[in-house]
Amino acid sequence: MKTKSVRINSSFVGLTALILTSSLLLNGCGQADASNQTATQEEEVVVRIPVATQDVARSAITSSFKTTATLEARDETDVISKANGIVEDIYVEEGQHVEQGQLLAKLRDEEYRIQLAQAQAELNSIQQELRRVKDMAERDMISADAYDKLRYQADLLQARFDMAKLNLAETEIRAPISGVVATRYAKTGNMISQYQAQKLFHIIALDELEGNLYLPERELQFVAVGQTAQLRLSALPNQVVDARVARISPMVDTQSGTFKVVLSVSNPEQQLKAGMFAHVSLHYATHDDTVTVPRYAVQSLDGQHSVFIVDSDGVAHKKDVQLGFEDETHVEILAGVEAGDRLVVSGQANLKDAALVEVIKSEQQS
Repeated sequence: MKTKSVRINSSFVGLTALILTSSLLLNGCGQADASNQTATQEEEVVVRIPVATQDVARSAITSSFKTTATLEARDETDVISKANGIVEDIYVEEGQHVEQGQLLAKLRDEEYRIQLAQAQAELNSIQQELRRVKDMAERDMISADAYDKLRYQADLLQARFDMAKLNLAETEIRAPISGVVATRYAKTGNMISQYQAQKLFHIIALDELEGNLYLPERELQFVAVGQTAQLRLSALPNQVVDARVARISPMVDTQSGTFKVVLSVSNPEQQLKAGMFAHVSLHYATHDDTVTVPRYAVQSLDGQHSVFIVDSDGVAHKKDVQLGFEDETHVEILAGVEAGDRLVVSGQANLKDAALVEVIKSEQQS
């Protein structure tokens, strides 16, 4: 009886162990399933890319071409002598403003005064003789031929007198234009020759300067007389100078492929000087009330331009756009974006079409 009882207990123990093992396995599978569900939920957490946006607005934009120029005097001249002589007096110095016709220097004129007096005396003599002969010719006391010869001689002496008078006047060196004496070459005692390339003074007119631009021929279709330009000069870093297109060359240089545009720069205070270097922004035209966006918001690749627009669900959509005018900070959008759209202006480098975003900063277009 005891032996049989033991066997029954052993079978019961084995069955109990089997049940416990199955329970443990089932519990382990349940825990594994729960862990997998938790991991799946974690993987389903949405990651949004932080961006900054700006509402697209309408504004004015001007198309410009940027280049450089050196300012030049509109009028400048070298003063030379029209008479031979020695410089006797000098009345102006460098940097002094002179008016047209103002006396700059004087040559010694004793010889010219003597020549004028001689010519005057000869002319007076022949004129007196001519009056006497004219009375005789009217009374037919001399031939008309003799009277004509005397009249021609009087005309010749009159011309000699006028030349002597002019030569005397030319001993006074006067300013041919109004402006500033840039250089004085003449010195007292110098011997000056008539009509020689021996400069006495160099005068420049500073009330209006010019800037010569050389633009690529492709820009010829956009440039017109009267267009405005802005100049920024190295010598005046905090000042912007206005200018306008005065002349456009009708020819394109075959060697450089450029054409010449002349800017007129008003300089009433004469603050600008000839020779100053300027950065020029030539304004072609202005579009008012047009869609504009910051330049840095536009992405360009292989000639294609695009921006990202954020919708109300926080999804960024890539929009291909067509560009128009451009300036230093903004570009005109002809198609692809409308005023009021939320434009991504920062963080767009990390975006793809239909990316989820989080707007962490919203700016106002300036």
